[in-house]
Amino acid sequence: MKHSLLFILLFGLPALGQNRFNPDISANFLGLYERGTGVSDDRTQSPHNGFALQEAELQMLSDVDPYLRASVLLSISQQKNSADYGIDPEEVFLETTSLPYVTIRGGKFKMALGKHNQLHTHAFPFIDAPLINQLILGDEGLNESGVSANVLLPVDWYSEVTAQAFSLTSEDLYGSGNSGNVGGLLHLKNLFDLTDDLTMEIGLSGTMGKNSLAQTSSVLGADLTFKWRPAIGGKYHALIWQTEYLNADRPGQIDATTHLSQAIVSGAASWLQYQFAERWWVQARQEYVGLTKSVGVPSENKTSFLLGFFPSEFSGFRVQYDFENLQGRGKMDQTVALQYNISIGAHPAHAY
Repeated sequence: MKHSLLFILLFGLPALGQNRFNPDISANFLGLYERGTGVSDDRTQSPHNGFALQEAELQMLSDVDPYLRASVLLSISQQKNSADYGIDPEEVFLETTSLPYVTIRGGKFKMALGKHNQLHTHAFPFIDAPLINQLILGDEGLNESGVSANVLLPVDWYSEVTAQAFSLTSEDLYGSGNSGNVGGLLHLKNLFDLTDDLTMEIGLSGTMGKNSLAQTSSVLGADLTFKWRPAIGGKYHALIWQTEYLNADRPGQIDATTHLSQAIVSGAASWLQYQFAERWWVQARQEYVGLTKSVGVPSENKTSFLLGFFPSEFSGFRVQYDFENLQGRGKMDQTVALQYNISIGAHPAHAY
């Protein structure tokens, strides 16, 4: 007995099967410096000129039992119209792990609307979200409480259908005051191996639900992604081209300043990323809002360039330049942003 206690004190407890139920804990934080002609000098606004903590995330992920897995992700970010920071549950959900071809999820999570909406801030391809996502879905994107079912289709390529039912709390898109109202979403994802080095992904999605005026708001989306990484030399060279389109119909949406209708709005963002060395890449993005003309929604186009240096998968540094032309307002804005991106702990892999 004494020898057993001495062994435990010196070497710790032996590995047990139950250890896989202990949560993996990780943290990520984003530091930002921004200077732009169209960015506010008011520290209570986000973003604002100068230094800021863009966001911090604390995540816990673990198997609950042989049938369920749970994830808790808490976001620390600046509160609206305040210089103070608050903690919000960004994602808190459980999902099945043992059902064949089907994954069922319940809780609060990012909805499967398009491709960008499902990303956390630290995984954004650029420092900021595309204009059309910000305009339609707001700063946090479409992130609701609900249930989801992912079904893997029995075909020769990767094909997945996602059906979701969720609450309608998004102020930018729904803002329904009736808690009994439920929205619906359908997403189709297809992934093809074109060659050993090249893949193509096509996504289609749509969502609808009652808004604050008891009318039906809806969004349709489509995305196309090509990823090239050679089997030989892929550590040093890779290329990604992605384009995403969103179209929203929000009956009764009125601009608070102009008092003009902003019911129908659409836009697209297309970006290219080229990795030219083991730890370096360059990116370019072109965006346009106003593909569908709507009274009260001026057209906007924005061009962004980014240089990224990532010493490892746990740290990254990026500098981004934006040139934005707000047509109809006679205004052109330029912005430069510097960001560091740090992760510690057992951070789970991002969605492909």
